[in-house]
Amino acid sequence: MKEILSFLEKQNEYHTPDEVKKGLEVLGINLPPGKVILVTGTNGKGTTCATLQTLLVASGKNVGFFSSPHIIRINERIKYNGADISDEDFCRIFRIIHEKVANFHFSFFEYLTLIAAYYFYFENQIDFAIFEIGLGGTQDATNAIDHDISVITRLGIEHEDVLGKGLISIAENKFGIIRKNNKVFHTRFPKEISTIYSKYLSENNTRFFEAQKPDYFVQKNIYPEYFIKINNQSYKLNLLGERAVENTSLAVEIFKYLVPNYEKYLSGLQDVNWPCRMEKVQYKNRDVFLSGDHNPQGIQSSIEILKHFEFKNIHFIVGTCLDKDSDKMIKILNSVKNSHIYLTETPVKTLAIKNYSEFTKSISEYSSQNPVEVLDKVIKESADDDIILVTGSLYLTGLIKKYIEQ
Repeated sequence: MKEILSFLEKQNEYHTPDEVKKGLEVLGINLPPGKVILVTGTNGKGTTCATLQTLLVASGKNVGFFSSPHIIRINERIKYNGADISDEDFCRIFRIIHEKVANFHFSFFEYLTLIAAYYFYFENQIDFAIFEIGLGGTQDATNAIDHDISVITRLGIEHEDVLGKGLISIAENKFGIIRKNNKVFHTRFPKEISTIYSKYLSENNTRFFEAQKPDYFVQKNIYPEYFIKINNQSYKLNLLGERAVENTSLAVEIFKYLVPNYEKYLSGLQDVNWPCRMEKVQYKNRDVFLSGDHNPQGIQSSIEILKHFEFKNIHFIVGTCLDKDSDKMIKILNSVKNSHIYLTETPVKTLAIKNYSEFTKSISEYSSQNPVEVLDKVIKESADDDIILVTGSLYLTGLIKKYIEQ
């Protein structure tokens, strides 16, 4: 496994979906489009996919799920009925694929897409395969896979160096997953992209299904609990926040389309597990929250959740990647009453502490390249009833989660 991962991590020659499609053809992979669900968006892709997977499995369907990034182990990216692919299957399938497509020089993510597609097509009897877009939409490797259902979660500004400047360019890229005759499930679109939406609405016999604004309520316990109301019934969510409610509503809209007697299985919403999304873990007898929000929109969603918490002080341990709007993210965190900011670095693509803005460095109470060192300091110096939240990057929260659980 280590040798294969070492090889994959060195593969950085990217290809168009047309090239990836050729790889699928060489391998003989031909997933039926009616079984494939492709999911894009800025925030909420993973949560929507994980919720849909949980509901479909609860209803007796066999489900493949490909996602990114992983939190601890690469196996997390490829699941069948909620279980990670084994090391043995991952390595065996990689060798089969590599032998046949080595001359394509596929990238790390492209190889993973092929491994997932091979695993779902040849090795399991799937009813549905859910693929989460890695980046954008139009040029993503997963867009090589034909699909009848496209899903677009909440849109926002991200990766402008790749997807283009501004929300319209980003939306155009993400709308690039839509095929002729597709059913497109989505949250409410921003007004700015109405012309793009209108264009797709009038072309190619595309049908759009907008998830309605969800009805929900919050119960305060030690920490808040969220309940969504569907057809006058209330269902407890395992995930926290208004964004979790929104993503749940979208997943239910898709599920309702796929499974006629869907209401029978909605109690499964309390079983949805999606790590490092306002996840509570225990470390040195203290609650620590891990939330891998990596853009201003995601950070703002976390702040909305915190309004339902009771605390005197909140300690934010923050590390961001190079290509993120770190200043804006940290300004949002700093706006929270009685907040304390601590800077660290992520294990991958990190923004070095020395390269943060002078403003960010001036409000930071402590910084270290070692995230565990920062966490230990906060644990030692904070009060028992303070809130501790690690955020800014899934890579950072994954590192902390792995350390705590090892």
